[in-house]
Amino acid sequence: MKRSRRGKAATSVSSLDATQALLAQILLHVMGEAGQKKKALALRNAGMSNAVIAELMGTSPEVIGSVIYQARRQGASKKGRKAAKRKRPGR
Repeated sequence: MKRSRRGKAATSVSSLDATQALLAQILLHVMGEAGQKKKALALRNAGMSNAVIAELMGTSPEVIGSVIYQARRQGASKKGRKAAKRKRPGR
């Protein structure tokens, strides 16, 4: 079995049970034309690995890792800006 960089066993779509694979396909279908970032984040939030997400979306685990990293970074910077706006005194 392959290992990911974090030492966890990498999972593939074939290792998902039928229910998990079906639910992942339904999620992708329902999301329709949503962007790659939204789809990748939804699958990640459902507990899937980068390798599984990549197989489901027809891309590489490295691309999915990059997409998720950038999305989290953007989310963190937005939270930081909102917090900074709240801390401004007397406006």
